Amino acid sequence: MSVTAGGFSQDVKVDLSLKEVTLTQFFKAVEKETKYRFAYSNDIIPQGRIVTIRVKQTPLSQVLYEVFSPTNLKFRFVEESGIFIISQKAGYPTKETSAAVVRTITGRVANEKGEPLSGVTVQVKGVSKATTSSADGSFSIEVPDNAKTLVFSFVGMVSQEVDIQSETSLQVVMQSIEKGMDEIVVVGYGTQKRKAVMGAISRVSSEEITALPVSDPRQALQGRVPGLTLVNNGSPGESPIVRIRGVGSINYASDPFYVIDGFPGANLSMIDARDIESIDVLRDAAASAIYGSRGANGVVIVTTKKGSRSNKLKVGLDGYYGIQTASKKLDLLNRDEYIRFGTALKTNAGSALPARFSNLDAPIYAGATQTYRQTETDWQDEVFRTAPITQATLSLSNGSNNYRYYLSAGYTKQEGIMIGTEYQRYNIRFNGEYNISKIFTFGHSFTTAAEGKHNEPSGGDRTQLKHIISNLPYIPVYDPTLPGGFRGPSGDDGSDPQNPVRIATLDNDRTNTVRILGTAYLEAKILPGLTYRFTAGINHSNLLNRQNLPIYNESFNSRAQNSVQQTQVTYSSIYLSNQLNYQKSIGEHNFTVTAIAERQNGRERSLTGRGFYNTNELREVSNSITAPGVNGGLQEDVLHSFIGRVNYDYKEKYFVSGTIRRDGSSVFAPGNKYANFPSVSAGWRIVEENFMKGFPNLSELKLRGSWGRVGFNGIPNYAYQFILNQNSSASLGSGTQPGAFINALGNDELKWEITEMYNAGVDVGLWDNKVLIQAEYYNRKTDGLILNQQLPASIGYSRDPTVNAGTMENKGFELQVTYFKRTGDFKWDLSGNISTVKNKVLSFGPDITSPFYAGASADYGGFDITRTQVGDPVQSFFGYRVEGIFQNQAEIDASNGKDGNASTLYQPNAKPGDIKFRDLNDDGIITGDDREVLGSFIPDFSYGFNYSASYRNFDANLFFQGVQGNEVYNGTKVITQGMLRLFNAGKEVLNAWTPTNTNTNIPRAVEGDPNNNSRTSDRFLEDGSYLRLKTMTIGYSVPAKRLSKMLNGSISGFKIYVSAQNLITFTNYTSYDPEVGSRYNVALRSGIDYGQFPSARTFLLGIKADF
Repeated sequence: MSVTAGGFSQDVKVDLSLKEVTLTQFFKAVEKETKYRFAYSNDIIPQGRIVTIRVKQTPLSQVLYEVFSPTNLKFRFVEESGIFIISQKAGYPTKETSAAVVRTITGRVANEKGEPLSGVTVQVKGVSKATTSSADGSFSIEVPDNAKTLVFSFVGMVSQEVDIQSETSLQVVMQSIEKGMDEIVVVGYGTQKRKAVMGAISRVSSEEITALPVSDPRQALQGRVPGLTLVNNGSPGESPIVRIRGVGSINYASDPFYVIDGFPGANLSMIDARDIESIDVLRDAAASAIYGSRGANGVVIVTTKKGSRSNKLKVGLDGYYGIQTASKKLDLLNRDEYIRFGTALKTNAGSALPARFSNLDAPIYAGATQTYRQTETDWQDEVFRTAPITQATLSLSNGSNNYRYYLSAGYTKQEGIMIGTEYQRYNIRFNGEYNISKIFTFGHSFTTAAEGKHNEPSGGDRTQLKHIISNLPYIPVYDPTLPGGFRGPSGDDGSDPQNPVRIATLDNDRTNTVRILGTAYLEAKILPGLTYRFTAGINHSNLLNRQNLPIYNESFNSRAQNSVQQTQVTYSSIYLSNQLNYQKSIGEHNFTVTAIAERQNGRERSLTGRGFYNTNELREVSNSITAPGVNGGLQEDVLHSFIGRVNYDYKEKYFVSGTIRRDGSSVFAPGNKYANFPSVSAGWRIVEENFMKGFPNLSELKLRGSWGRVGFNGIPNYAYQFILNQNSSASLGSGTQPGAFINALGNDELKWEITEMYNAGVDVGLWDNKVLIQAEYYNRKTDGLILNQQLPASIGYSRDPTVNAGTMENKGFELQVTYFKRTGDFKWDLSGNISTVKNKVLSFGPDITSPFYAGASADYGGFDITRTQVGDPVQSFFGYRVEGIFQNQAEIDASNGKDGNASTLYQPNAKPGDIKFRDLNDDGIITGDDREVLGSFIPDFSYGFNYSASYRNFDANLFFQGVQGNEVYNGTKVITQGMLRLFNAGKEVLNAWTPTNTNTNIPRAVEGDPNNNSRTSDRFLEDGSYLRLKTMTIGYSVPAKRLSKMLNGSISGFKIYVSAQNLITFTNYTSYDPEVGSRYNVALRSGIDYGQFPSARTFLLGIKADF
């Protein structure tokens, strides 16, 4: 028998070939091959009824009418539970009628969240008595006097038997079936059962997504998906850095590709996490190749809620309020310690002390009664704060067999733990699906969001933490006598850090964005098994950034003019897709064929204006004292795609799948715009073999493997083209004339980065999948890396040409284990995952003549920090090894002249107390050739584990996440211990080397750092490993019986919970937060801590209510 899905569930079409079977055998045959079940009592089944039937593509409901018509039976189908209830027609006696009805059992059925369940089958065990729950979950059933048990059944829920011998009113809570091989996961352009998936796909549920108080749903993926690493930035509204199976590109970001409700390339930050039904992460090429040119770094598919078919309006309220605090502060010098440190720093350099050191009793400003000696400013306390976070979502949903919809409105506001930062978002969503007829179905997903963000302040392109650490403890925050009202160091202080409070308060950098994302589709059932779907979508955003840098004077630092800059960026993308799906079963052979043709284009227009004023009162770009600077741009791109996929299985035992996608992208040069991206996968469910029947505890065993090629086109739109600049003063003859010149070289051979990936996996299920184990090995090789060919500056071009010139590899293992147990009212679940990745640059092309260096910053020593070279991991930390500290001149002298030349100095500027660096090449002198790879920002492994438990109405959750074996370059340590200039520092400098304090690893304090003690070395490289209690939550759900008495029973579910985020972090990292990404997500700077905005410790109180 084969089954083909049709319109309504009752209209499933079947092929049946049964000869002389009983009704019971007929029921079992249907149940075996379909998702439906039959509820009946053996007492009413006529044992003499023999059925012989041969039908092809006939609606199941018609088959049942034909089979039942000669009998005394009738059936009723319950859509929500997928059960046919078989009963006798009126006038036919049954055995239980002889038992008098003595009572009526009533009650209510809900899920674990307290939400009512409609359509639950309620059946008296052993007899034909049955009913279903109504829209509000209530039921009523008459039972005979000998009835002892009611059986509750619902699709997706664990069937439950309830003793009714002494009960007349029941409150039944049904529990969802655990994730297993029948779980439906979203794959590209469709869905599949978990058992049929041959690629590496992970699913994160709605409950897991909303377990964290996050403004960006991506943050909820951290630690929950093997192979996915995520680095948060504590600044409100800042997007996290997400990597799937390593770094995919050298010059460009390696973010995965996001698909939201079928729209490719949407922005996930605009989505309210409470609107999400599930997130599916496609990690290998077999899964992501269907997205071709955009699947090289993995694909994240987001599916939002569409409502239920409960025939009842459901109203939900979900919200929380919390507070955020800094989890750590550094131990910095106070006023007196700073004076002592500054005196040593200047004295050892032979420099005069700042005038302020001898005049601390002067007033902090004219007319003030407070002196510098009486001032003790803790700049960390001035900038860090206790900040509120708020989120609320109101939702409405309804539906029936013919339609369903979901409508929501949400609000999020998060103030940062550092002043001057904030993020707000308002969002509205309207999803719907409508069965227009038996042939046509229409659906839509629409959301709009208005976001406002106060960006993290920076002064002189430096982080706020840099200013906090560097500022002087005797300088006051405010000075009412100065323009702007803030104070900073002056020439008398010999130092020039900017006032971070002034930066956060006066300087204004705000971005407002309005986004619209919508898709709509029309699906037609053309023939049995053949459907056509047309999808259209739009992604539109309007971004407005306003920067206002007003006039101020805080002594040393000042700004003479008020600068106002406004940037507007409008982006629109149109998506059109035509998709054919065909499903066919021939005996035990099942086929699914998909063919797609689609087009997507993008258009971005930008305009920036900037003006200067002599007053802070003017804040618009008009009437500037100088002509306003104006520039703008227009970018367009287009992608054409043709896609084919075939899935085949035999008896759900042997699986083969193949995909081919051909993409044409406008970003590449003519002749190279099109590329093909194939993939194949195969699997074998060994557990279905007859020889496995002797292992009853083994519920799943599947081997799978895949190969595929995917691409990357996330480069600038016109990288292959020559850039022509106009100039009004081109030299011609003896004068100048308007002209044009080539400013940047193009490359008409630029083509795709291609990633080839192999994946092997095994799935194991034990004890009815109470234990699930998934293990993977992958090898990911990227060829044709898009890099910049370095040209001599003397050639005169402002931009190096873009070329394909490199190969890189990522490989590793992934393991995920889940376990659940139920004992009476107690339920607990444990899950964990661990993954590794090893990265290596395999080759550079002949056009790339030297390694790539990055990370240099004058504020942090001015030295390169990372190097990308063949044979090493991408962006390896590269520098010197510290051997110790020169204790006396004799040690320095002993290191000199090792090559026999007395004039060869090991470290020419070294003095006792300076650091001795390792002579790697043993040539007797420390040069750049003595640098080596010090470590990598890539962890040896990353992991996460989750424990959930519930007992009756109480539930608790603990979620841990961590990384192990990565290094972080602690740039803040360069500030606290580098002693480059007269800035404030950490208390560690009080232990600096002196002739009387030689047992220390802190070098001597000397201004100017003549020995370059602060050069890039393992002195500032620290272990970035950490284990973090990411979330701890305790909740209480009000019992349904009590809710029925509140507000006339209008509340169907109510839960209150408390939660803590980032509660405890176990790490040896010495700065604010070991979770360090890349500032502004700049390539080749990952793991360098320039003072990254730290993650907050959060405590919150939340409620969830359903009406």
